[in-house]
Amino acid sequence: MSNELNTTEQKPALTKKDLNKAMFRWYMSAEMPLNFENMQGIAFCGSIAPILKKLYTKKEDLSEALKRHLLLYNCNVTAGGLILGTTIAMEEQKAKNPDGMPAEAITGLKTGLMGPVAALGDSFDWGIIGTLFKIAAATLAAAGNPLALGVLLIFVMYCIVELVFFTNMTYKKGRSSIKTIMGSGLMQDVISGANVLAMFMMGAMTASMVTLTTPLKISSVVIQDKLDGIFPGIFPLAALFLLFYLVRYKKIGTGKIVIGIIVVSILCALIGIF
Repeated sequence: MSNELNTTEQKPALTKKDLNKAMFRWYMSAEMPLNFENMQGIAFCGSIAPILKKLYTKKEDLSEALKRHLLLYNCNVTAGGLILGTTIAMEEQKAKNPDGMPAEAITGLKTGLMGPVAALGDSFDWGIIGTLFKIAAATLAAAGNPLALGVLLIFVMYCIVELVFFTNMTYKKGRSSIKTIMGSGLMQDVISGANVLAMFMMGAMTASMVTLTTPLKISSVVIQDKLDGIFPGIFPLAALFLLFYLVRYKKIGTGKIVIGIIVVSILCALIGIF
């Protein structure tokens, strides 16, 4: 009798298909229902709703699970796989042992980690890796090479692979895997190295794609020729550092800087300085 009772009360195990479906729903909808009340809460809840329905057969338990995942949530989409996988694992554990996994623990984990994980994803994926791919795509596009679209598609595939890796890892290994990644010195070394590489790429792109010369002459001496002999590309480099100064220290928005560049370029062209 007890064996039959245990069989009937045993919660269904999640499959690889369930996990893939949750990842797909999260990746495709993360930014769609974004709002000021719960940010990505609707998208997160919707991504794991089929899993929750499979885990919680009682209407009351399912309702509570859906409500706790409709709370405010905001994180990087791809790095957010760290939280997605862990949350699914915790919900599965709670469904099997309600007393051993408090609902507050699940909510607390999401709330406590969404900030650090978002910082990791935003700085690494978009600040470094995304920048490198965009630079490569822009360089190819400027040369009329259709492979520029392929480079962007590769970046999208990279994001998908990262989401799949993080979600599967944290689902299988649990909360300890997040601590390993977030506290790993290796991850910090990778980010630092990627930052250096990004700076090299920005310098190379500035030298090859930014053209800024002056037609000014002193008597018969062409100033640009003399400058090229001493310091080739000094004007593009100076412009780069000026823009960096305005963004980094003066906190001027990029929109204002773009408009300013257009206005200054027109004025300099009319005067004949550049």
